[in-house]
Amino acid sequence: MKLNWIIIFFSFFFIVAGFLILYDNYTRVGIWLQLSDHHHETFALSSIVFAIGILIGAIVVAIKK
Repeated sequence: MKLNWIIIFFSFFFIVAGFLILYDNYTRVGIWLQLSDHHHETFALSSIVFAIGILIGAIVVAIKK
């Protein structure tokens, strides 16, 4: 399976962005996931899921070739 470096870069970027959003919440509030307040978690988890979707889509396309 050969993945393009741009796909890996974007998925890594979105995973790091999601982690940094959660880390910002941890440094400000003191908790990683605050389930009662969904301001940070929505963007963080959606960016991580987006990165996983990019990787899964790239793998599926690579397998079908």
